[in-house]
Order: sequence, then C-alpha cells, then structure tokens
Amino acid sequence: MVVRRGDTLWSIAARALGPDATTDQIAAEWPRWWAANLGVIGHDPNVILPGQRLTPPTGP
Repeated sequence: MVVRRGDTLWSIAARALGPDATTDQIAAEWPRWWAANLGVIGHDPNVILPGQRLTPPTGP
C-alpha cells in the first residue's frame, strides 16, 4: 500500500480492514502495520510520508 497525503497508520489499518472494522480491531491492527514496516517507517509510528510503500502484516 502506498502512503497518501494525510494517511496515518490508523487510517491505513482501517482501510485495509474494511468499512465494518471496529475501533478495537483497528487499534490492534495499526501496530502490526508498524511492526511489518519498521524498516520503512522507523521508530516513530507518527511519521509516515506520502509515497512510502508499506507491506501488509502477515499472519493472525
């Protein structure tokens, strides 16, 4: 997934989970996105940049 202007890991996780995702599901999912893309994002999950390519997390 390519980061768009205004995206956050929360919004990316929500988009990936779909419109029926609950806030609890999104809250559990965004850290998985961060962990799966630590090499791209770095140690601050609040700093993602437009154009970065993120890989969806794998597994449950």
